Amino acid sequence: MSTNKPTGSKDDPSYVRVTNLPDPDLAFSMQATAHAKGFIYNGTITPGIAEKYKSEGNSFCMRNLNTGDSDWDVPLSAQETNRITGPSSKHGYGLALMPVYNLDVSKIPASNDAASVIATQVLDKLSAALIPIGTTVWLQLLSSENGAKSDQIRNIEHQIFQSGYSVGILGDEVQQQQQTNGRVLESTYTPFEDASNGTSVRSISIGDNTGANPIYWAIQ
Repeated sequence: MSTNKPTGSKDDPSYVRVTNLPDPDLAFSMQATAHAKGFIYNGTITPGIAEKYKSEGNSFCMRNLNTGDSDWDVPLSAQETNRITGPSSKHGYGLALMPVYNLDVSKIPASNDAASVIATQVLDKLSAALIPIGTTVWLQLLSSENGAKSDQIRNIEHQIFQSGYSVGILGDEVQQQQQTNGRVLESTYTPFEDASNGTSVRSISIGDNTGANPIYWAIQ
């Protein structure tokens, strides 16, 4: 009588263990700390800049995925994501990170597929910058045509949301953030303070961050 050895055990050479643990060398999405203080920066974050703002009590930063009107704007790269979110033991800055996408509403075409094209551009930049699924992506709306193109903005938000990210909106004044895609994003920020080298810094703080759909940031 022959006996068939069961497969799928640890003794079986074909056995492969599958886990859902994050790669220790890549950023992963994590719920943001309530009342955390941070800053928004439109240039590459160097060790000196990171140390300065960490010493002032900041635990996270927000970086732009694309360039705006400023010649000083530098888009976020995968290398910078790893440096920002990496622990100091690995020569990182030990800061949490959330991305910002500058969206000039006045330049959104009237075509039906405009929202899909823009959402795809945002998603491509998130992928290139190694921003993990689940992280809150902030849209910085530029121009005064927001109301006239609100449907297109909502479609852009929806498509980004459907791809696994939460979406927040940054306005032009200090304000409590509005409800976006059914997700209440509790955050406030202050206007840009222009620096002498052309870069700009804004301070931002997270609110209670409670509810079913809180803000998430990227960290290692």
